[in-house]
Amino acid sequence: MLVGCVPVMHPSESRGVAGPDVDLQKAVSFEKEKKYPDAIAVYRKIVTDYPQSPVAADAFFAIAYLHAFYDNPQKDYSQALAGFEDFDKRYPNHEKVQDAKNWVAVLKLMLDAKKENNRLRKSIEQLEKVDIRHEENRRR
Repeated sequence: MLVGCVPVMHPSESRGVAGPDVDLQKAVSFEKEKKYPDAIAVYRKIVTDYPQSPVAADAFFAIAYLHAFYDNPQKDYSQALAGFEDFDKRYPNHEKVQDAKNWVAVLKLMLDAKKENNRLRKSIEQLEKVDIRHEENRRR
C-alpha cells in the first residue's frame, strides 16, 4: 500500500556514488570559491572515473585551463601546455579543440620568452661581473 510513496533511486545513488554531473558541479563550486587545487582534483576524478562521460572532455580542458588561470596562485604554465596538447590529441573533434590549440600557441610563446629572459638575465649578471673586475683593475 505504501509502495507509491517510496522515492525511486538510481542504483549509483544507493551506493553513495556521486556521478560525473554532481562532481562537475562540485568542481565548478571550488572554482568559484577560488579553491583551484580542489577543483583540479575533482576534474581529474571525473576524467579518471568517467572517461566516457560527456563531461570528461570538458573536465580535461578545465584542468589545463586552471593550470594557466591568471588568478591561480599555483599556476603552472608547463602543465597547462602539456594538458592542452594532450586535450588536442585525445579530443580532436571537440568544440574546444581550437581554443586548446590557441592556448598551446600562446603558452609556447610565453615559456620561450621566459627562457630567453632567464638567458638574458644570466648574460647581464656575467657582464656586470666582468665590468666590476674591469673597473677594479682600472683603479689599480
